[in-house]
Amino acid sequence: MEIKKIETNLKRNLRLHSSKVKFMPNSRRIENQIIRVNPDITFQEILGFGGALTQSACYVLSTIRKELSDEILDEYFSKDKLNYQFARISIGSCDFSLNSYSYSYKNDLSDFNINNDLKYVIPIIKTVQNRNMGLQIISSPWSPPKFMKDNNSLVMGGKLLSKYKKLWANYLVKYVQSYKSYGIPISYMTIQNEPNAKQLWESCLYSATEEADLLKNYLFPTFKEHGLKTKFLIWDHNKDIVLERGIETLIDNNCLDYASGIAFHWYTGGHFESLSKLRDLFPKHLLLHTEGCTGYSHFKPQDELFNCEMYANEIIEDFNHGVNAFIDWNIVLNYKRWTKPYQKLL
Repeated sequence: MEIKKIETNLKRNLRLHSSKVKFMPNSRRIENQIIRVNPDITFQEILGFGGALTQSACYVLSTIRKELSDEILDEYFSKDKLNYQFARISIGSCDFSLNSYSYSYKNDLSDFNINNDLKYVIPIIKTVQNRNMGLQIISSPWSPPKFMKDNNSLVMGGKLLSKYKKLWANYLVKYVQSYKSYGIPISYMTIQNEPNAKQLWESCLYSATEEADLLKNYLFPTFKEHGLKTKFLIWDHNKDIVLERGIETLIDNNCLDYASGIAFHWYTGGHFESLSKLRDLFPKHLLLHTEGCTGYSHFKPQDELFNCEMYANEIIEDFNHGVNAFIDWNIVLNYKRWTKPYQKLL
């Protein structure tokens, strides 16, 4: 058997270096040269890889030379390249949007529209679909509209007011329907991006009980009522307490039948044993890594090799511990110019 090996080794000055390796049956016991394949033992289904098409990323892809933009998208999404199967996008604005916005500012949603996504985000998604018609979209809200929150703000956390839970579910239905009208089905939706973090940017706080209540009593029945097939993912935050949060949401709050999986981020380290325990506890539920990067304060750009090794270890060990898919953060950025005033503070 002959396999293709693609190797990146900065110490040897190899970058995506391609070579062929031949494997042949061998009866001799040469332990360090044997790869054993047992087709009778199977593990989780691998759904693939992906990255985030934030408004900032889509803005860059829309404003650079078309030839370069096409080359970048080919490298990520073409079947003979990385063949990304997922794209994660924000519902409304996030910390990597050009400005803060919601799709509606009225409590009857009569002004609902996705115009802010039409200039950059949707055109780039359509371009990606030309390369991969099976592209699956994971959508995440960073914040409900400010009038629905107890702090009357998109930023600095706050909570969804109880009286607006049904309206928020209707808002998300309108979002999915609007994207569907452009030929973009939303395959998955997380309940909330990082529900345990009060941020300078768009954010909203939910306890496990609050997240479970929103899912099983509002989101799930409202989506079902409108015939939408979007699947829901809980948590969408760091791995340090993903096990405890998964148990509390799915078991303690009886959400097993309403969530299709658990999403998580990597910013607090490995915690791979928690992933294995989740896989054992919830064998029918997906485990998705939905956000990670080395572009923040814990990492220095000049430590390229160290950063690569850290990220590679994260990817490999996630899959070794039961994860179904790995979705990266922004697929491209203008690193010299962030997009919002507060980002200059970070």
